[in-house]
Amino acid sequence: MTDNLPAGFARHNIGHLSASSINLWTNAPDVWVVKYLLGKNTGASAAMERGKAVEQAVVWMLDGRDDAIDKATESYNAALTFEAAEDADTQRDLIAPMAQEAHAALSEYGPPSFETDDGQRKVSIAARLPDGVIPVIGYLDLVYPKHGLVVDLKTTTRVPSVMSADHQLQRAIYARAMSNHAVRFLYVSGKKHAWLEDGDPTAILANAKTQIARLNRFLIAHDAESARACVPVNPNSFYWRGAEPLRREIYGL
Repeated sequence: MTDNLPAGFARHNIGHLSASSINLWTNAPDVWVVKYLLGKNTGASAAMERGKAVEQAVVWMLDGRDDAIDKATESYNAALTFEAAEDADTQRDLIAPMAQEAHAALSEYGPPSFETDDGQRKVSIAARLPDGVIPVIGYLDLVYPKHGLVVDLKTTTRVPSVMSADHQLQRAIYARAMSNHAVRFLYVSGKKHAWLEDGDPTAILANAKTQIARLNRFLIAHDAESARACVPVNPNSFYWRGAEPLRREIYGL
């Protein structure tokens, strides 16, 4: 944790941010308070675990492993603590076609490069506020130094034509941290894929800094309980899907 954190983050022992935490604060401050101030998790989903399994399968396929999809599916099954989830089987069935589609798109680049054994490459940029600095970190999916390329793999049932604002922020952070690489997002469904790299990183990061400054002021003004008592609550947000009992427990809605 940096010694010069802005006051709000220091008050709540928040040592860094990420694209996901900034996006969550922007889109669902009620869920942000639950996760980061009250220390409760709304849980994973079958789709999230499917995405992790597809990424692992693709890395293994690029390394030439014949059992890549089978082993990734085993990882998916082991990760699920909610086997009764309505879409668990549906998401499992998407692993193979999504992995095959991604492999076809990435095969020209070959195996990616990883700096650590766990396949994670951490990057960080600094958001400088008037009262301190908060790191904004991220973890890269696939890095190809010989090609000067960073690829973030997104699995989806509907391939977009334009990146969402949330993904554009993630890409902007990576682009700033890896300024000597191109950063492209690969969107993959079970039937097709698309390469996207939308948004001006400089403008996106400037807007993110404004949101971070507002979050800092919010954290200066509130402890966890007063934040819970006053933050707006959206019971219809998709962020609450599967965590409705927790929402009712915390907010009474």
